[in-house]
Amino acid sequence: MSIIGVVCEFNPFHNGHKYLIDSVKGENDIVVAVMSGNFVQRGEPAQFPKAIRTKAALENGVDIVLELPFVYSTASAERFAEESCKILSSFGCEKIAFGTENSDVSQLKRIINVLNDEMFNKKVLKYLGTGVSYPVARQKAFNEYNVSCDISSPNNILAIEYMKAIEKYNLNLEPIVVTRVGAGYNDDCPADGYASATHIRNLIKVREDFKAFVPKETYELYIDAITDGQYAEKEKYGLSALAILRSKLGEDLSGYANISEGLENRIKEAVIKAKTLDEVYSFVKTKRYTHSRVRRAVLSVVTGVKKDDLVIEIPYIRLAGFNKSVSNELGTLAKNSKIPFVVNYSDIEKIKNKTVDRVFEIENKTSNFYNLILKNAKECSSEMTKAVILQENLQST
Repeated sequence: MSIIGVVCEFNPFHNGHKYLIDSVKGENDIVVAVMSGNFVQRGEPAQFPKAIRTKAALENGVDIVLELPFVYSTASAERFAEESCKILSSFGCEKIAFGTENSDVSQLKRIINVLNDEMFNKKVLKYLGTGVSYPVARQKAFNEYNVSCDISSPNNILAIEYMKAIEKYNLNLEPIVVTRVGAGYNDDCPADGYASATHIRNLIKVREDFKAFVPKETYELYIDAITDGQYAEKEKYGLSALAILRSKLGEDLSGYANISEGLENRIKEAVIKAKTLDEVYSFVKTKRYTHSRVRRAVLSVVTGVKKDDLVIEIPYIRLAGFNKSVSNELGTLAKNSKIPFVVNYSDIEKIKNKTVDRVFEIENKTSNFYNLILKNAKECSSEMTKAVILQENLQST
């Protein structure tokens, strides 16, 4: 039996995710997912609440779902990967599985050697001086080493960051690399029953059929969520976020997370003239500042996350859900966890640690915000009362 970890957002869970899990899970293996909460790494609210996405994972071969707190789920790819890998390793996972465009582990290791070369960042700065964007400058610098790889591809970016984190922190995680199938990360063109999460989100938004691209049980779960109004509304989020940004025009924004190099000034200038959140993003974005970085910076200001919060090491591992069939194994893993394992709010209270309190404070605050931007808004303080999702029947794989 192997304990296999995956890092995920499942925003939403689709056939490509199912393919990854089925590809790596043996008969007696346990798959542990560390999953982003209500906000995701691209700096936006998840389409469906984390409880619904947890249930989708448990219905499709994941055995245990652990939650990645907001502080890390909305950080840079490097920070996102580092803290996720630490959770999996500390919880007892022996392997980590991820999809990428290149399944050659030795090739990934060669890429990491290039990125760790002391001259690499100097080469990046040289290309930035020519006026290109950071991703382009990074790729151009990388190309000088004659190692073939598109390091700007979203799947490759995270695969590389997982490998870097394992090496940097000497984590006992064996990489299992699965070549991505079907549509690319942001593709609008489905292929052979596989569509990108971006494409599926767009289909859901305009109420077009997405049944072919998600597992049957998951489709029914999402349809129920849509019927109940349990999905984030982009318009609600945009208006709420812009109102908060306008209220902060008199503040110094430089202390918020994900803001540097004068980005705070561009945000203020954009907020003054913008009438929608999308206009803020459009006004702020430059070749140097990608859309994802701008969204994360704006989200940090909106939610009050500061630079000091980003350097907090993961203070606890919180259970989001599990399959009943692995109850005994879960108990053993939780008992042996190297990071405090918590199930509910009372467990968090008992730790009595300022770092724990701060990470949970942010989680509670951002969940309250998320609950407000659902189609059918929910009450506050859900983080203090939420129940762990228990899946009674594990789907065979």
